[in-house]
Amino acid sequence: MVTMSIKKVLLVIVIALFFLLFLGILFSLLIEPSSAKSIPFLFGQVAIIEINGEIVSDKTTLINTNAFDIVDLLDRAEKDPGVAAILLEINSPGGSVVATKQIVEKIRTLKKPTVAWISDIGTSGAYYIASACDLVIADEDSITGSIGVISIVPNLSELLDKLGIRITVLKEGKYKDMGSIFSEMSDEEKTMIKSMLNQVYENFKKNVLEFRKGKIDAKKFEKIADGRLLTGKQALAYGLIDETGSREYAIKRAGELAGITNPGVKRYAIKPESFYSLFSNAGQAFGSGFKQALIQQHFTIG
Repeated sequence: MVTMSIKKVLLVIVIALFFLLFLGILFSLLIEPSSAKSIPFLFGQVAIIEINGEIVSDKTTLINTNAFDIVDLLDRAEKDPGVAAILLEINSPGGSVVATKQIVEKIRTLKKPTVAWISDIGTSGAYYIASACDLVIADEDSITGSIGVISIVPNLSELLDKLGIRITVLKEGKYKDMGSIFSEMSDEEKTMIKSMLNQVYENFKKNVLEFRKGKIDAKKFEKIADGRLLTGKQALAYGLIDETGSREYAIKRAGELAGITNPGVKRYAIKPESFYSLFSNAGQAFGSGFKQALIQQHFTIG
């Protein structure tokens, strides 16, 4: 009986200590709300979201990232009360225009501080995404820049002739087969497509200048917005990024923007695929890549 009584007393003491600890935390939050940010599991975490490979509107596979998956993760991180800041970890050459813009537009609506960290590569559309963040950090030896728009339209007409394959095209509308892989593109068609490319290109440059207003010189930017690649160190000199540093440094800076020290880390990841889906998506990725290599008027910020 004595042993049971001692156990009960110890249990009461432990419960009381936890209760007092809880009251202490609650009291500190009421007196000084900012102190909550020093408690990582409450309000002091940095959400990490990875953007890897080509940015597309199709399913996320082994070699690309679906833009809408990233938008969903950003939304979840924004609504998570335990997250104080968001870090986008970028390793991507860019992607389709529309897919990239979905992520950019979502970032611009976020109220929590956003930091982009470019690891190996963050070019073209991937840089476009980074530029929308509050702070852009890159490893000094990473590759970025490549600000431009490209459309690749193969012409298989000579190959088909050699193979003895004839293609018959029936159409209504003079330009309905513009960019067809079965015929040479006319000068007039090239002019029309270049006009569309120019619209996307000018919007790209305009938005980057808007996002980095006060951080980048318009004349210097125009000089390097010609598709050239830059190292992180070179990008810093031109004002394309704010700082160079490691991933850990980027996490630290994200915490500082949110007013917290020693932030915790919470990784947001796209739901993993099943073993079967990995093989299925790999096949789809190959097929999609082949299709995109042949598709008409395929515009890519990358």
